[in-house]
Amino acid sequence: MRKVRALLVSALLAGGALVSLNAAPAHAESLRGVFYDYSECQRVGQYGYTQGWWGWWHCEQQYSYYFLYA
Repeated sequence: MRKVRALLVSALLAGGALVSLNAAPAHAESLRGVFYDYSECQRVGQYGYTQGWWGWWHCEQQYSYYFLYA
């Protein structure tokens, strides 16, 4: 019984980890930089796009900073 319980717990933990890893969408955005100027944020975003680092980006203002998401 102990072995069955250990096997069941292991299978449930592995299944939960697999579900949580696949939960994020393929196009999930991540923070790529924080800037003081909107123009600098746009410049770095465009540079990353032309270098093939990401397929799209956007700059978002929060307080007095600009956050580059890609």
